[in-house]
Amino acid sequence: MKSTTTLHLAKQNFKFSSGHFLIFDEKSAEKLHGHNYSVKFEIETSEAAEFKEQGYWIDFNVLKKMIKAQLDLWDEHVLLPKLHPDMKITLVDQNYQIHFRDRFYSLPMNEVVLLPVRNTSVEELSRLLAEELLSQMKSLGVKTLQVLVEETAGQGASTKVSL
Repeated sequence: MKSTTTLHLAKQNFKFSSGHFLIFDEKSAEKLHGHNYSVKFEIETSEAAEFKEQGYWIDFNVLKKMIKAQLDLWDEHVLLPKLHPDMKITLVDQNYQIHFRDRFYSLPMNEVVLLPVRNTSVEELSRLLAEELLSQMKSLGVKTLQVLVEETAGQGASTKVSL
């Protein structure tokens, strides 16, 4: 008989606070603003011999450290979409000079994360987290990872990735 076990992780410290703005079309975009994002995880593996012998699959602390380290990379940063065609970003001294249509921002480089996306939506954030964490967790036997990112309670997106 084949079975799958799913671990559910939704810790209070699985969060990050970041600034961003969504780009809707060629004329409209949100103003720069922030969210206190919360993140939840579902982690699947096929049952292995060790799971049956030990009675558990993995120490939750191993997964929690990996997750928290990834979320901390975005915490207290401005998230910008590096791949949007209207986003022009140059580095001058230690500041990013950001031109987006008629807007101009100058932000310290160490307070900005340039993401490989066209938009900083919860859809893209959940996908990036899921893909990055699955690549880190595959050596632990993780087969499928689902990541839910909420920008406010009850409003978010999830992405499920599998090996």
